[in-house]
Amino acid sequence: MRKSRMYTALAAASAAALMLSGCASGATDSGVPAVPMMEKLGAGEGQVNVVAWAGYVEDGSTDPAVDWVTDFTKETGCKVNVKVGATSDEMVQLMQSGEYDVVSASGDASLRLVYGGDVAPVITALIPNYADVYENLKNQQWNSIDGVSYGVPHGRGANLLAYNTDKFKPAAGDGLVVIGDLN
Repeated sequence: MRKSRMYTALAAASAAALMLSGCASGATDSGVPAVPMMEKLGAGEGQVNVVAWAGYVEDGSTDPAVDWVTDFTKETGCKVNVKVGATSDEMVQLMQSGEYDVVSASGDASLRLVYGGDVAPVITALIPNYADVYENLKNQQWNSIDGVSYGVPHGRGANLLAYNTDKFKPAAGDGLVVIGDLN
């Protein structure tokens, strides 16, 4: 089951590699540069260059028990090259270099890439397991513009708040509520 989820994630990431394009021309009504969208899968290049958060693309080098990249490479013949991005800003800069095919960007970085014309829409029909993605994650403000998907959501993450207790002291019994996006 775990391998199946990992293959699904890498398949989604590989399909999301379709997002890269050359130069954008013009813009849509929403201000998104008009970037051509692939309409079908072409021949593979034999490798995929990924910018990812630490722990997102595991090849056994961190923990030998967590290695789904090796099986993916054996099954598909596609070599996976990973550059770990430490921040959203770094991921945007790396994607803007044109050297990477896909990124596991956070919502704010995704929108910067979309509005910067650095990614193209994704044809979700070409992703075999897209139907398995929770409906309430699809077509959200951090991965879609005007109903057009620019990324493949894979789950929810917490937005954590740290604060200095010397500077901020909630009243006894008060809960601290954090409101943020769920990307």
